Amino acid sequence: MIFSSETHEMKRVNTLQDASRQRAEELLKTEMDFISNPFFQSPEAEHEILRETFSDELLEANDLMNVRSTQSLPSHLARLCKAGVLSAGEEYNLFRRMNYLKYRANSLRSQLDPDAPVEAAINTIDSYLHEAQNIRNYLLRCNMRLVVSIVKKCATPHVSFDELLSDGIWTLMRAVDKFDYSRGFRFSTYAYHAISNYIWRKIANRKKVNTRFIPATHSSTLEEAGEVRKPGMDEQIWQQLSGLVANVMNHLDRREQLIVQGRFALGEQQKVRTFQSLADELGISKERVRQLEQRAVAKLRLQAAETDLEMMCELVGY
Repeated sequence: MIFSSETHEMKRVNTLQDASRQRAEELLKTEMDFISNPFFQSPEAEHEILRETFSDELLEANDLMNVRSTQSLPSHLARLCKAGVLSAGEEYNLFRRMNYLKYRANSLRSQLDPDAPVEAAINTIDSYLHEAQNIRNYLLRCNMRLVVSIVKKCATPHVSFDELLSDGIWTLMRAVDKFDYSRGFRFSTYAYHAISNYIWRKIANRKKVNTRFIPATHSSTLEEAGEVRKPGMDEQIWQQLSGLVANVMNHLDRREQLIVQGRFALGEQQKVRTFQSLADELGISKERVRQLEQRAVAKLRLQAAETDLEMMCELVGY
């Protein structure tokens, strides 16, 4: 009877060890992407970041407080947008906590022995990852209204609202994972550019595809053969595009603006100017003008990559 009890206990222990090894193997295969921060290695980090509790009850309370603000939306969109808007401080703390939890989980995982894992360590890792996932889901819900507002403005007969909404949510999920809270700007700004850029590019690509397969009548083909036409541009889009161009040019100093306008016939310039003519006006060498042009163009490319300029140009067909 004693032998039977010992055998049963050994089987139970072996089963638990096998389960722990399996959980450890799954954790070792799991990707834990997070935005690291030097403060995470500080002895004070755990107390400062994890001192406040984060629970499902808190999320539900926040959702209930925001029910009235979604009553004007259709029911299926209201469910997506029922979470409240976060303050800058709440946003900062949540992103920091989410990434710190992943950092701690990853640190503990690196110490796991897959052949003899410690169950307490596995449970702690699971707890960290579970809370980090809850925070991620909450951040997504709090910013879902931003996705809806962008998509409502961009939907066209060729790209439906539902299609753009799906793309917008996917982009928002990537933005939450890639956002570096320590840079000091709001997540809504970062997410707005990420979602808008993706959606505008998709609309522009869809427009190109549709234009490629539009059948042309014989009369319209003859008419277009003798005339090069520019696509029409909505006044609002033109104002946005003009503002973006002006904003990009404002990042250049006076000499760089003059050189770019002269070399590319922008603004009041009617013809492309030579390096020598610009050198004579500025009182510098021709080679120096060439260097300033290269520096200015590099600045413009960098600035354009951080704005919606490229996507706007594609959208309007220029």
